[in-house]
Amino acid sequence: MGIFDLGAGILSGLTEGLGASSGKISLHEATKRAPNEMGCYKIYCGGGLKYVGKAEDGIRKRFVQYYNGTTAHYSSGRRIYENRDSIKVSWVICKTGEECKRLEAQWIKQYNPEWNTQSGWKKYGG
Repeated sequence: MGIFDLGAGILSGLTEGLGASSGKISLHEATKRAPNEMGCYKIYCGGGLKYVGKAEDGIRKRFVQYYNGTTAHYSSGRRIYENRDSIKVSWVICKTGEECKRLEAQWIKQYNPEWNTQSGWKKYGG
């Protein structure tokens, strides 16, 4: 499996090549370098995967929101904001919103990230 451990069904809907980050970069750097396309992302802190999410309005936009604290009213957003200087991120561009939803659900189920605590995750079979 690759860096993102994607299943064959999900992989078919993803933009390949330039669609994935080449590795983890700082959240601050991602606010400048991440793409504006929709996709899914992973957030790491203290060496471990802490959160996965989708960004249908653009990956860079979501990272800017996290870095500036505009998502701090959510528990996960607050944790990301409070740790923003030690956060690393990676991402995959998705072609459709449906692909974003499926990949996010797959990652939540596969990794059970500590900061993915919303009760709505149960709808994904978690």
